[in-house]
Amino acid sequence: MQFSTPLPDAPTADAPAPPAAPEAGAYAQVLEQGFPLLRFPPQQEAHYLRDKAAERLGLLRTGAMLVAMLSSLMLVTDWLVVPDQLHLAVQLRLLFFTPLSVAWVLMLPRMDERMRERSVLVMSTIGACTCIVLCLKSRTGLGPPYLVSLSMILLFNGGVIRMRFWVATRVAAMMLALFAAAALAVRDPPVVVLMSMSVVMVATAVFTLFHTYWQEHEDRGTWLLQQQEQSLLDELGRANARLDRLSRFDPLTGLANRRHLDEFLLQAWERARRDGRAVSLLAIDVDHFKLYNDHYGHPAGDVCLKQVADALKTQLRMPVDLVARAGGEEFVAVLGDAGLPAALAAAERVRAGIAQLALAHAASPVCDHVTVSVGAATMRANAPGASPDALMAAADAALYRAKAGGRNAVAGPQTPA
Repeated sequence: MQFSTPLPDAPTADAPAPPAAPEAGAYAQVLEQGFPLLRFPPQQEAHYLRDKAAERLGLLRTGAMLVAMLSSLMLVTDWLVVPDQLHLAVQLRLLFFTPLSVAWVLMLPRMDERMRERSVLVMSTIGACTCIVLCLKSRTGLGPPYLVSLSMILLFNGGVIRMRFWVATRVAAMMLALFAAAALAVRDPPVVVLMSMSVVMVATAVFTLFHTYWQEHEDRGTWLLQQQEQSLLDELGRANARLDRLSRFDPLTGLANRRHLDEFLLQAWERARRDGRAVSLLAIDVDHFKLYNDHYGHPAGDVCLKQVADALKTQLRMPVDLVARAGGEEFVAVLGDAGLPAALAAAERVRAGIAQLALAHAASPVCDHVTVSVGAATMRANAPGASPDALMAAADAALYRAKAGGRNAVAGPQTPA
């Protein structure tokens, strides 16, 4: 039997270590080598894109919603600069580009990372073409200077949605190409104005790309440092977990050691005291183990203890809560919420199970195979004078009686079995 609400167990000796994270050295190597082309090795690049996907989607959706609103607000500028094309502006901006921007917002979550970035290029091109059409069709004389509004697209992509550098270069190239084509299409162009606007467009493209490059470079570098730190923390956690297992479990048998036994017994005792339950303890000793070591040698003795430990884990799986190696050939089993009859039955299973192993013990005066003596004790945790130390002492006393009765035996409180 076990407690209705299980105690918080320490990890078992053979519990798997936490899953390994990518090595910190891999990130350090990328940092050391640098990434001037804003690309990581394939594994790190895929990891980076996965980590940044949600952030990028959020920025793009926010940007797309702003585009939808700004497209409508641009009608005010159209009314001031190209009033003769206001009707066309309403059709292009309000009835075409704004609904297209809304559809873009809705479609972004369904796109993969690469398609999302490419969609920015498409929407930028459509927005630029909308502006160019209005500029070229206007006869107010302010149409050609209005072409400089294409620089707003570069600023928006670089500053608001923080476009990836290599996508930004394609967008910048597209904007400059469209601007040049539109400038060449202007009839009787004001050369000085177009030259000034060309300087503005080229400077905006260069400055925006410069900002975009270092912005992404810094973002990637920060991510690498974060991953390196997390990887080091994961490695430290795995090392601490290994140290914890080594400090709690016997390296020879894989059973809990004395430290873990004492901690677990104290926890079980406090839980049983609150619930008014009993705790039972089995003290187990391999009979004449010193003679076994003297006869077969210590390596054989270690093998024998491993086999005994395996048998204990098998025989005491239920209702035992913990099996520990207390030292040498001594073992202890903690039985939670088990009365004396259940404890004695478990003790007999242990004795019989070890005997059935038939491990040769030619030096034993008790039997020609390895045997154990078992002492069982039970106490209610809330009984007067009861304590973990008292329970341990009672189990040791029962073990002494089992040995005094000829060994290869089970004994309970006061009366040998």
